[in-house]
Amino acid sequence: MRWVPSIAAVGAALALIALVACGGAEETQPDAGLRPVEAAPVEPTVEAASDEPPAGIDHTVGEGETLWDIARAYGVGVEAIMAANRLRDRDVRRLRRGMVLRIPGASAPVVVETAEQRAAAAAAPLPEIEGAAWHRIAEGETLWDVATLYEVSAAAILERNELDDDAVRLLRPGQPIQVPGITSRDVERAAERAAREAPSRREPRGFRHTVQRGETIWSLAGSFGVSVAEIMAANRLSPDEASSLREGATLYVPGVERDTQGRMRRVLSGAQQRALAAARRLGMGSHQAGSALLHGRVQPTWLREASRGFGRDRLPGSLRWPVANGWFVRGYGSGEGGYHLATDIMGEIGWNVRASAPGVVGYAGDEIPGYGNTVLIVHPGGWVTMYAHNSVNFVVAGERVPAGAIIAEVGSTGISRGPHVHFELIFQGQNCDPAALWRPGIRHRNGSLTPMDPLTWNDVRQRPSGIRCHARMRHPRSRWVIHEEL
Repeated sequence: MRWVPSIAAVGAALALIALVACGGAEETQPDAGLRPVEAAPVEPTVEAASDEPPAGIDHTVGEGETLWDIARAYGVGVEAIMAANRLRDRDVRRLRRGMVLRIPGASAPVVVETAEQRAAAAAAPLPEIEGAAWHRIAEGETLWDVATLYEVSAAAILERNELDDDAVRLLRPGQPIQVPGITSRDVERAAERAAREAPSRREPRGFRHTVQRGETIWSLAGSFGVSVAEIMAANRLSPDEASSLREGATLYVPGVERDTQGRMRRVLSGAQQRALAAARRLGMGSHQAGSALLHGRVQPTWLREASRGFGRDRLPGSLRWPVANGWFVRGYGSGEGGYHLATDIMGEIGWNVRASAPGVVGYAGDEIPGYGNTVLIVHPGGWVTMYAHNSVNFVVAGERVPAGAIIAEVGSTGISRGPHVHFELIFQGQNCDPAALWRPGIRHRNGSLTPMDPLTWNDVRQRPSGIRCHARMRHPRSRWVIHEEL
């Protein structure tokens, strides 16, 4: 469960390197058929030195404002502002009211909230609300911790507070959020439990880690079971800083505790522990189960579990776009010989991955070679959807998830270049083209949607003629790509 400063700046840079391991990088139309997709070469450019100020706006420093306050308000990294204004470390400590700073990349002035103003807001009484209760973010606590604490879905908290994947990264200690489905008494009980546990807790919920050679923001997130966004928020990292960690840097890793094996990991909630126990009874969650689902082999017991309340012969009909603001990179039938029977959806660092339809998690792990952190969901009727290369998985095998549930974070694990989701729709042993099933449609980098004739696929006995399905193909260079065979 998880989430930091605005990350629009990283999108453009990462898009250029998204020659995703699954094949090419150039955005293609969904109806590109089985034609190979080749990436166009990018010519290097050299910018001439200039005394002109960088693009952006000027901000006049107000009373009590710090450089961090200003950077946080504009969603720009501190280092970027320092570079744009040629500030040294000692200059930062000399900021004073009336100084004018150039804010690179900003298009309009914003109100800057100081530490004093934030403290005053935290002390102010909160209004009465219905169907929810207020919870103030504690030091080192993340939105995922809050969701675990009250056993409420992170997606429900996001929707109640009208937070998108970017805004949630700006949550700070002391900030109040509404948690749906609980009462103020639940909040009091949680505070009482925390007070009782604090003296006996040997480790805080987090620790400091020194970055080692070869470690990336994604590898750290996966190692400790936390999200990239949480690490960014706790360390106030800009997207550029997060994607280029330096060896020897010290990072605070939030939301983790020492487990029974002595490792620092996020502790599963009670609901997740119960889901895992149920999964083991059903034979889900293992490497063997992941292999079977990847090839569309769904056990009758898994189908019954996924279809509870729906009916085993009824498919979900359509699919939700799994990364809310993510954009199409390449589709079904692209790559050499048309081997890529999947959809690649790119997103920015730390964005959330959501379930495309309701179902039960059949596998969540990193044991499928080449795909990194992967989630496979079994849906009513026997569909299987796959979400690969995640920075971290937020769900465990056996969890029942509704459409739109947050299941992972966009990442770049496994054989991957750049944060994206490798999505597959698998049915009765074949990979199917989901293009006509996406709702609200296929989203592109500029925010536009591809106009399509939408299809609905409800009946397991009748596949719409506009949906292609083929047996899984080997990569033409499978000597180097190992995830086609398990």
